[in-house]
Amino acid sequence: MPATERLDKLAKLVALYDDFHQALSVLDDATARKLVANWADVRGRYAEPSGVPRSALASGMEQGLLETPMLMHSMNADARTRANQALASATMAHYPDFLAKTVERIAKVKARGSIRGEGEFHLIRHQADLMEGMPGQTEELQRLWALLDAYEARSA
Repeated sequence: MPATERLDKLAKLVALYDDFHQALSVLDDATARKLVANWADVRGRYAEPSGVPRSALASGMEQGLLETPMLMHSMNADARTRANQALASATMAHYPDFLAKTVERIAKVKARGSIRGEGEFHLIRHQADLMEGMPGQTEELQRLWALLDAYEARSA
C-alpha cells in the first residue's frame, strides 16, 4: 500500500475516533468515561506518531475498531445504544470502507450458519445491537440471535 494511502487511513481513523469519543463524552456511563479518558491519553501518539510506522498504528487502530463493540457491552442499555449509533455514524463519515468489510464478514457468518470464535460473536452481537428497535428487522434480528444463542450453547 503506498505511503499516502496509509497516511490517509491513519488520518481517517484518528478522525473517526475523535468523533466517536466526542459523542461518548456526553454519556452518563462509567465505561464511556473510561473510553474517553483513554483516548485523550493516547490520541497524541496516533495523531503525531514518532518512531512507530504509520501503517502499524493504522493496523492497531483498525483492530481496536473491531474490538470497540466488545467494550461497549458493559455500558448501560441507553448509553450502549447511543454509543453504537455514534460508532456507526463516525465510521460511515470517516472510514466507510471498514463498514463494507464488516458487511462482508457478517454475510460470511450468516451464509455459513455458525459463529467461529469470539471475534465473530462480538461482530454479530454488535450488529444485533444496532438492529434492535429498527422497524422491519424482526426476522433478521431473530436470525442473528439464533446464531448468537447457538454459539453460546457450544461455548458453555
